[in-house]
Amino acid sequence: MNALSTYKKSADLVEQVVDGELVVLDQDSGQIHQFNATASEIWMCIDGKTATDEIISRIAEHFSIELEVAKKDVESTLQQLHEQNLIET
Repeated sequence: MNALSTYKKSADLVEQVVDGELVVLDQDSGQIHQFNATASEIWMCIDGKTATDEIISRIAEHFSIELEVAKKDVESTLQQLHEQNLIET
């Protein structure tokens, strides 16, 4: 995963906010994923055009945290989303 990587959401996903939390249904696997605030914010940035380093900057600014902390959070979240086949490059 490099700073210029871009990701897009996989096909066949349904997104909905339930009780203030983002929930994503993967229709292929039938799995439901509930996202915390950080993961939700990262998810909203995934559009196939926004580079990882830009997502990191947005998260750092949104949550008022250091870039290094944001980088670890974003990279970890993107890795998990990729492993769960929710995003692709």
